[in-house]
Parts: sequence; C-alpha cells; structure tokens
Amino acid sequence: MARSKHKSTVSFAGIPRHIIEYKSYKSLGYAAQSLLTLLAYQYKGKNNGNLVITWSLMNEWFGSNTTMYKARDSLYKAGFIVINAYGGRSGNGYKLPHLYALTWETINQLVGDNNWMRYTHYPTNKTPLNYWRFGENPDVKTKEERDKQFKKDIKKIKKSIARL
Repeated sequence: MARSKHKSTVSFAGIPRHIIEYKSYKSLGYAAQSLLTLLAYQYKGKNNGNLVITWSLMNEWFGSNTTMYKARDSLYKAGFIVINAYGGRSGNGYKLPHLYALTWETINQLVGDNNWMRYTHYPTNKTPLNYWRFGENPDVKTKEERDKQFKKDIKKIKKSIARL
C-alpha cells in the first residue's frame, strides 16, 4: 500500500517528556502545570517570546486571577518561562502585557502589528535557555524592577524612532 504524500495537519500542545520527568517540573503546583500546558498550547512553533498570560485569555481555566498569577510567578521563578518583553503603559496610553517565552525552546523574533513598540531582552534564534533544568530563573526581577525596565525600554524605543 502506498504512503500518503500529505502530512497530518493536526497540531498539539506539548511539553517534552524529559521536562515532565524532571524534578523541577514535579515540584510545580497543579495550577502552574496547567498554565504551562496552556502556554505550550499558545506556542505554534514560531512565536516563542510572544506568549501572553492575561486574565481575559485564561479565565476559562482558572477559578481566580490570583491563582493564575501565582502560577505564573511560580513558572517564572522556577525557570520554565522568561519575560521576553516587559509590559506596562505605553507612550500612547495603551496597556501592553508582558510577553513570555518557554525556556526549553528557541526564542523567536517578535512579529505582528502590536509588537512594533516592544524591546526584547533575549537573543532570538539562539540555543534555548533551559533555565528549567536548574529549577530557578537567574533573571528574576521584582515588580518594581520590571516596571522600571519597561520605562527604560520605552525611552530606548522613542530614541530609535526619533533617529528615523
């Protein structure tokens, strides 16, 4: 019997088995494991670094936003995700969310109309960060540090736009 020349177009949300078997994954709470699965669902193969965790997107899966944000912080501190672009109030008044990346995948270039005013903090198309192996994220910043970094990023973007 001949093989079909067509590839299956079914996509899936997956976390590699070796990550699930690792002690740092086993130490995560149920909500954090669920959020990681939802982030893997958002990841389409070329958008790592452009993943979003907001209550408006995740409210179907979590009982409260407190649970979701605690799960996010747990994943961030454990090194499963990093903040690729910081969020906050932009210069034109819009509230921009943080953009996250899975650390076991290569971070991709930001694409899309909404990301032209974003400054990324990790190199794209390089080897994965793999912070999850250590069970901690060496780049963790407090909320105040993240807000300060976002303001610095906006200034850098404004300067680069002014040069054009």
